[in-house]
Amino acid sequence: MTTKISPFTMTPGIAGNALIETHYADEIIANFESEESFKYVYKIVGLRGSGKSVEYSLVMNYFRDKKNWLVYSLSAGGNPTQTLLSLLSKESFINDKSISKSIGATASVGGDIVLMSANGSANTSITVKDNENFYSDEAALQEMIEESQKSNYKILIGIDDIAKSDEMVRFLSILGTIMMKPDVNVRFICTGLSKNIEDFVNVPHLSFFVRNEAVKMKPLDYHSIARKYRQLLVVPQEDAINLAKFTKGYAYAYQVLGEICFKLKKSIIDEEIKHEFDDIIGSQYDLLWDSLTEAEQQLVKIILNTESGQVSEIKKKMEKESGYTSLRDRLMKKHMLITQSRGTVSVPLPRFKEYVDNWH
Repeated sequence: MTTKISPFTMTPGIAGNALIETHYADEIIANFESEESFKYVYKIVGLRGSGKSVEYSLVMNYFRDKKNWLVYSLSAGGNPTQTLLSLLSKESFINDKSISKSIGATASVGGDIVLMSANGSANTSITVKDNENFYSDEAALQEMIEESQKSNYKILIGIDDIAKSDEMVRFLSILGTIMMKPDVNVRFICTGLSKNIEDFVNVPHLSFFVRNEAVKMKPLDYHSIARKYRQLLVVPQEDAINLAKFTKGYAYAYQVLGEICFKLKKSIIDEEIKHEFDDIIGSQYDLLWDSLTEAEQQLVKIILNTESGQVSEIKKKMEKESGYTSLRDRLMKKHMLITQSRGTVSVPLPRFKEYVDNWH
């Protein structure tokens, strides 16, 4: 008997058959491919679990299948300069570390290559020097990328969940210098939380990164979610719509709820589904909650417990009403708040109130 495999997944960067097209990736791909576009850098920003990594993967995988494209996905926590240098050095068009090679039958002593006569006596020696560029990772990286251009390659570099570090700042500075050179076909894409992207704003020499295009992830469309639920779970339209509304368009919640409904073979929200949902999504909400300051957490609590969502009512419940605007702006940059209508705010996460009430 064949076991049915769930079409839903909670693995970061993977959407599987449950993928809902948002077309962010399509826009990025079109600009990276176009000879007329000058958009060489894209930053995908949004809340944890909003689908950033999925869009990133769609772009990276598209170009991996394209001829004459070299695609390198680098770790945000490592040393991206050294990693890219190592990856490029493995390409067949890159020269060896040494400029010169041995000639004929030789015996080497230290850095000298000795040319031997037929009877074994030494005639002449030639000193072989390593390519000095090899010992400067910046010079070597520039040289290798220039070599790739001579071989008619375009390069796509990607970093998922980027964060500021000394190594990352240096890498971006080097990359910006390289990308400003004429006839260098290098494209760069990254994902990150808005706060992590903003950490680079005041760093000197990174204007190419800071000023370039940012794609902000929005909630998934309810109609698209309902259509996918109806297709993958084979449920009535009314049930699919109610499931879609439950997710509030949060991409991770869409996958989690789909997985639960598939496993339990249910399509109507009941206490069992809510309990399973809370258990799974709780670890994700822990990360979101811990990313907030104490003052931001207090404002979120007030908003969650203000049924109307009216700003005027929320301000009355605050100890210092004057601090509302700056806290609201910070929470909106972190994608923890949305304004659905004038004078109101809300938290766009399903059962986040229950999470906060239970654990905080």
